[in-house]
Amino acid sequence: MSDLDDVTREARALAGEFGTTVETMAAFLRRFAPRHTQADQFRAASDVMLFVHIPKTAGMSLGASLSRAFGKFRAVQWSDIPGSFRFHMRHALYLQTRQEVRQVMIGHFGWPELQQWRSHDLPLKCGTLLRDPLARMVSNYNYNRSEAHPDHATFRDRFPDMMSYARHLPMDVQMTQAIGMVDSFDTALRKFILHYSFLGVTEHLAASLDHLARTHGLPRMKEQRVNVGKIRPEAELPPGVAELVAEKSHNDAKLHRLLMRLHAGG
Repeated sequence: MSDLDDVTREARALAGEFGTTVETMAAFLRRFAPRHTQADQFRAASDVMLFVHIPKTAGMSLGASLSRAFGKFRAVQWSDIPGSFRFHMRHALYLQTRQEVRQVMIGHFGWPELQQWRSHDLPLKCGTLLRDPLARMVSNYNYNRSEAHPDHATFRDRFPDMMSYARHLPMDVQMTQAIGMVDSFDTALRKFILHYSFLGVTEHLAASLDHLARTHGLPRMKEQRVNVGKIRPEAELPPGVAELVAEKSHNDAKLHRLLMRLHAGG
């Protein structure tokens, strides 16, 4: 059976489950599903890839791998995201006019910063990693309370316990950082199709890196485990935390579940 038939059949099943049109799901599969993408599908002689680092999705590990795969690696500083993004954007684009080079920018920037790129009529070529919403929240809470975080004392004063932090959690924090607000899950997938060339998952980091290298024509990347912490089982969390995170992460969880399905089967 042809790949076209495989995509259509899978898209029909997933569209019904995830509440999208068959056309949108089929386009999403062709762009992001490992088993339906082609080698060198997004390869370019010269480009700038923008990696949206959602906190505690293994972005540090990814950054270590990307720095070895691209000709020029640029890290946007977390302490001044707008200014640092503009600085690296200007220098990256200028370098593109002078020579053929594959560049990557990574940092905690998001949809507002990406609009700077679009405002200059430049196409976006973005990537990001998604993670189980509860595991990501717990990891972020633990990190911000630890002495590894420069402002941990202020964080502890503001959020004395995990429930207080969970109450502060924005709705769909991962998806919102990556593509801004949406009015449906179908809209979310269409925005990813338009502006992203790679979506991976923390839980399958090595496989995600293999997929990135294969589809973008990059050297194979070795998984670099950086800043990895232990996550407490859900049963050990304070009462109500898991339910509150689920209430605030409906679309994040939905997208993560879809990507886990695609990468596990890829």
